[in-house]
Amino acid sequence: MSPSWRKRRTAITTFFAIPTTRTSGAGRDGRAPCTTAKHGWERPEHFEPGRPWRRAGADQRQFGWTRPPWFALQAEEHRAFRERVGIIDMTSFGKIELDGPGALPLLERVTGNLIARPVGSVVYTQLLDRRGGIAGDVTTTRLGPHRFRLVTGAGYVNSDLGWLHLQRREEDGPVDLRETTEELCVIGIWGPHARQVLEGMTEDDVSEDGFPFMQARDIRIAGFDVFAQRVTYVGELGWEFYLEPGVAVQVWDRLMAGGRTFGIRPGGYRALDSLRMEKGYRYYGTDLTLLDNPLEAGLGFCVRFDKGNFNGRDALLAAKAAGIMRRLRTLLVGDREYLSIYGGEAVYADGAIVGRLRSCAYGFTVGRNIAYSYLPVGLGPGTRVEVDVFGRRVPAEVSTDALLKREQLVGHDAKHVAS
Repeated sequence: MSPSWRKRRTAITTFFAIPTTRTSGAGRDGRAPCTTAKHGWERPEHFEPGRPWRRAGADQRQFGWTRPPWFALQAEEHRAFRERVGIIDMTSFGKIELDGPGALPLLERVTGNLIARPVGSVVYTQLLDRRGGIAGDVTTTRLGPHRFRLVTGAGYVNSDLGWLHLQRREEDGPVDLRETTEELCVIGIWGPHARQVLEGMTEDDVSEDGFPFMQARDIRIAGFDVFAQRVTYVGELGWEFYLEPGVAVQVWDRLMAGGRTFGIRPGGYRALDSLRMEKGYRYYGTDLTLLDNPLEAGLGFCVRFDKGNFNGRDALLAAKAAGIMRRLRTLLVGDREYLSIYGGEAVYADGAIVGRLRSCAYGFTVGRNIAYSYLPVGLGPGTRVEVDVFGRRVPAEVSTDALLKREQLVGHDAKHVAS
């Protein structure tokens, strides 16, 4: 059975033509997933030892607005990725392929970062509108001279594909755009021991020099062909593996077996939030929207003004010259005790509302409640503010973007994350 689940309206079956109601093979080690659905994909929120597969809705209605009962389980999954090695099924992330001579001109015009890099390069960038607003948060991988794969969030593949179609120009040249989400499974493996696990499964060179950050290429894992990308959404060493659905379960099982001596553990999507926020990584639709620009979002490193014209270039140059008025900041809210914060809560400074929370999560490594908020630019790290939590003003402190050191610099020539 597959480590992914499908609930598409088209009633197409999962990877081995089994009914869409089948549960995940990822729970075969005794940890069954508690699942939710996004864009038709049923995917794990977290894993629970010794319990049957089930959907998360009933649990969430039962515990209400308090600390969730799966809090300790999420902490264990978090620590696996941060301290040992974790594995996660990321097949639901949207995939769009661009093929043809017009692919590069189109991507260069609609993104802020430089896309014209050698085959095998992975680039983290934002899709931009003419005002510099963020229309998408993606990675692009150059698969060939005229072929690229764009990876986006599960809920944004349709809008990103439609937006790319709207951005096409005749002068770009011919380009074929198509969604390929269902054609490839994706397995993510991250953590301090990720390389040791992979080295035990492949004869390919996956050393630091042999497989640098933000590079991609074909390798073999336990005799199976996979396309590996060295990227991270959790800030730790690791890879995403793109592979044919027919071999996905076999590769998952072999990685689990090979990682057992290193304490490997499957993780769900709840853990991704706490992991990414400790490292300062953003989430499209919450932290990044069309009303926000990369300079305000702390993503100025993704904007290459020297690459030539692109959507929003003039607007962003003007904003940079004038100085931005607000900035997305990381807040540490309250003390080490869990707080029920969900996003949208008011942020106060000197008695006045100066912003509202965006993403929120409990950071298990730092042991604090973490939140993002766009604040006036003068309210930098060290500033004391307050957050309204169910009518109670809770002290908070503005921190640095990343609370923990990332795998390496998130920049243009050694880039970051999968979307």
